[in-house]
Amino acid sequence: MTTKVAIYTRVSTSDKNQTTENQLRELNSYCDRMGYEVVKVYEDEVSGAKSREKRPAYNALCKDAFRKNFELIIGWDVSRFSRSMKEFVSFLSDMDEKGIGVIAVKNGLDTSSSSGRMMMKLIGVLEEWNREILIERTNAGLARTVANGTKLGRKSVLTPSIKRKILD
Repeated sequence: MTTKVAIYTRVSTSDKNQTTENQLRELNSYCDRMGYEVVKVYEDEVSGAKSREKRPAYNALCKDAFRKNFELIIGWDVSRFSRSMKEFVSFLSDMDEKGIGVIAVKNGLDTSSSSGRMMMKLIGVLEEWNREILIERTNAGLARTVANGTKLGRKSVLTPSIKRKILD
């Protein structure tokens, strides 16, 4: 009997140049090589959403996992499942309770083994750390720019006379 799997893809922008197409092509190829039966594909194109509720396809994936509609969830990368370690650990725990395996193809990780579960969690920690470092660097750069006298944001469209009228 073939293993029934769900594919999950996500891009975190609404930019038309970034789509789930590359992830989907790789994941379908992986499933073909492994002899898996893809029962459903879940695709999210959401920017900045951290929780399940703000990612409709991810939310549907979790609900279908609880219904045991498949045995494995295949994703491209650990970072596609979650942006926070707390959410990722919760996701892995929920799937483990239901006997659903999670595979991150890019990372070569599979939660069906204890070493795979450990590595999946470790990579999740490193992904979150990397994201926090990026935020810290961005904020430091913005602070330096402001300290050097540069104003952030776009130029005002209000003329001095319009400003006086508003204030009066």
